[in-house]
Amino acid sequence: MLFPVSASQKNEFKYYLFSQLVGWGLFLILRLIVMAIYCAKRPAIDMTAALSLEAFDHLAQAFSSHLIWKWMHWRGLFDRGWKSLFLQGYLAALFMGLVVALIVWFPCREIFAEDFERIGVGAMVGFMIMQNALVTILWFSGLLAIYYFQRARNLEVLQVETTAAAREAQLHALKGQINPHFLFNSFNSLRALIDENPGRARDAVTQLAVIMRYSLTSAERKLVPLSEELRVVGLYLELEKLRLGDRLTVTTKVDAGLEAVQIPPLLLQGLVENAVKFGPAARKQGGEIVYSAHLHDGHLRLRVTNPGRLGTASESTGTGLKNLRDRLNLLFGDAAWFVIGDEDADRVVAEVNLPVSPVSRH
Repeated sequence: MLFPVSASQKNEFKYYLFSQLVGWGLFLILRLIVMAIYCAKRPAIDMTAALSLEAFDHLAQAFSSHLIWKWMHWRGLFDRGWKSLFLQGYLAALFMGLVVALIVWFPCREIFAEDFERIGVGAMVGFMIMQNALVTILWFSGLLAIYYFQRARNLEVLQVETTAAAREAQLHALKGQINPHFLFNSFNSLRALIDENPGRARDAVTQLAVIMRYSLTSAERKLVPLSEELRVVGLYLELEKLRLGDRLTVTTKVDAGLEAVQIPPLLLQGLVENAVKFGPAARKQGGEIVYSAHLHDGHLRLRVTNPGRLGTASESTGTGLKNLRDRLNLLFGDAAWFVIGDEDADRVVAEVNLPVSPVSRH
């Protein structure tokens, strides 16, 4: 405790030092005032000597309290539970109070000889012991209260920081899973195009490079403008049209004025990619992909539909959709949701609802 090595220990030491200086300092002033008033009513008592003894007694108690504090940390009492802490701590505090009383015993008898004679030695001894014990117990209780209050605050801060770090690490891990999945599907599309049309394949490489750049740079951001996501979705669909041709048709419905709305990167792209893969790309006759973005009750509603049914057997592991739900939960908690289901006999709809002004949970 005297030589803290961590931030929490430094904070505890600051609180301890502050409480020691302020607590004992203010109490010393109070004791000197009371002693001065007491001596003023008894001319036989040397006020200077009495005040000096009172100050010495007080400082000795303050120093003993510091020794007790060190001893409690050395013994590890703060980690042994309340029973051991209070039992051993209070006994040590009372013992040190008795030691201080013995140290000031002889000068006290000389300065307050009149009181010893009038009240009696036994009564004066009892008064001194009770006074030192009361002061020590008050100090011990107050200091423990401050210590545990600060420790509780440190634990709370540590818990928040740990949770935030875990969320950050989990979010990066989820992004790391999304990017390889996206690249795998894109390279499959490019591989199919190279043999069919090398010239258009070169254009596809350029488009893929733009998408890859966006994928890499957006990984450092939790949120991106919808306009950036829409541009990448457009490039991705152009790549898929090169591979699927007339089998893929696309309809876009995006309300005006939503360009600056923030969404998680590769969110809409992931939904569209999933719709293409298990919709038109999985059917000989192809089909239509419809994606839209509009405001609904102060939230951004993203909707993607594709031909097919969820119950149809496929090679999907569901990892992409699970990651999507996890990302939304990490970023927005209950303020966002994602659902996917059959809209009718031959159409699947996926919807995401996001707050327009996102509330970050990191």
